[in-house]
Amino acid sequence: MCAAVRVATASNARILSSLKPPPNVVVVGGTSGIGRAIALSVARHCPSADITIIGRNESAANSILSQLGSSPKFLRADVSLLSEIRDVTKKINKVDILILTQGILTMAGRTPTKENIDNKLALHYYGRVLFVQELLPLLRLSSNGSKVLFVLDSVNGNPSKINWNDMALENSYSLSSAAQHATSFTDHVIQYFALQPENRNITFTHALPGFVRTPIIDNLPFWARLPLKCSVAFGLGVSPEDCAELMIYGMFGTEKGYRYVDDKGETVNKKHPIQEDMVTKVWEHTSRMISSN
Repeated sequence: MCAAVRVATASNARILSSLKPPPNVVVVGGTSGIGRAIALSVARHCPSADITIIGRNESAANSILSQLGSSPKFLRADVSLLSEIRDVTKKINKVDILILTQGILTMAGRTPTKENIDNKLALHYYGRVLFVQELLPLLRLSSNGSKVLFVLDSVNGNPSKINWNDMALENSYSLSSAAQHATSFTDHVIQYFALQPENRNITFTHALPGFVRTPIIDNLPFWARLPLKCSVAFGLGVSPEDCAELMIYGMFGTEKGYRYVDDKGETVNKKHPIQEDMVTKVWEHTSRMISSN
């Protein structure tokens, strides 16, 4: 365990164990990878936390529920579908910490869901925003002050790479444009949420996990998977467990408003400037997309 992880782990343990009342934590994508590791870390540091994990894989969820404190819950949902997100959020009564880690690693082109949203963008952006939007009334009620964490890519977003004339990428889709829109839109939307006066007691963090040794790389074709597997074999990347500590550390380090953190949980200082009108335009587009399905 490196020094940064040791510092993060000690800080997380101190903060989580001291929260009174214990937090209600919702981890979307909590059945595998980084989300799973975050859920387990929270439970380890705060056994009395009320943890809910959301995902599609019930058997994977059942394999860790017994390790998630005294009253863990699993809610099954296909979180690429906005309709299922609306349904599953109705089953949540309290939330103090919302962790959004759902995602996919694929080389496939535009793959529309039955709601006609690209699957990658639905998972990496639109569905995440809908989770926040639906749970904001509960997040505002938290006695500890709520935390929202987007685990995606807080470093490489760039407003100049957004196609402002085709924000949904219906006519100009590529893997790189989809990635850029998801990351850049997330940069904008956390500013939007944080700037609303009614959200003043909620913090919003966008974090970069870096290269993490998770099973998600198994979804790639052989030619793309092989070099990553070799990198893992040579010890590159961090474990999901270490990444989880660094992501939680970054989230708790956000004391007000919004913040971008790197793979060590530290503030990203060199960000492309975001103008107020850009934030408004991203929100207006996002609101239309999540309202029309």
